[in-house]
Amino acid sequence: MCCGYRQLKVDHGKRFSTGKVFINGLEGFWSYAKERLTKHHGVSKEKLPLYLEKMEFRYNNRNTLIFHVLAEYLANLVPDIL
Repeated sequence: MCCGYRQLKVDHGKRFSTGKVFINGLEGFWSYAKERLTKHHGVSKEKLPLYLEKMEFRYNNRNTLIFHVLAEYLANLVPDIL
């Protein structure tokens, strides 16, 4: 038991071998998130959603240069003058 949560093991061969199940993507994200959360040596309950949101953005854009994504986002905030 870690942080008040019970951790269960998943048998992928039995439970998630049929159908359209995306458990591997979820496990990949949590592995990514846990690795980054350990660098912060703990996060408050109030700030956890913000950290998760940041990690979700970085995980979804992990194969692109974040600078270009953020620059495009900021450029879209400026209204067209025409």
